[in-house]
Amino acid sequence: DKFGRKHSYLRISLSEKCSLRCLYCMPEDGVPVQPESHLLNNDEIIKLATWFVEQGVDKVRLTGGEPLLRKDLVNLVGRLRDLGLEQIGITTNGVTLSKHLPELVQAGLTHVNISLDSLDPEKFARLTRRPPSYHARVMQAIEDCADYLPFRTKINCVVLPDNADELQNF
Repeated sequence: DKFGRKHSYLRISLSEKCSLRCLYCMPEDGVPVQPESHLLNNDEIIKLATWFVEQGVDKVRLTGGEPLLRKDLVNLVGRLRDLGLEQIGITTNGVTLSKHLPELVQAGLTHVNISLDSLDPEKFARLTRRPPSYHARVMQAIEDCADYLPFRTKINCVVLPDNADELQNF
């Protein structure tokens, strides 16, 4: 840029959809989303990512909504890996991550950020408007990441009045 900074990091949003309905993010009934025909397909994402790699980008983070809701995610990660990226990360709510993690890591995923706003299952359920059982799935995903991507997993937490008392436990 005009200040001489080199930008080496690109975030790509894959979906507007999310499996949670967090109080601070989305109405309980969800929001209208764009038709899939208005979203970039994998070929378009690879074309865009290739251009950014040619400009010096070496890290890509896949975000959403919830990127794990994209059916062709493993294929996309593999194609991004083939561009020679040093890092391919994903930011996820973690609800279905354990199911996909082995394939994603094999395809080239190197980093994970998991959003978790409470360590308490009941509080998690209130904040996300989803069953407490979803909390167990996220916690399992964190454990699985410790096995598949040790020291390359981060936990994101939105600080709210409802969870401020838990921060020291994170």
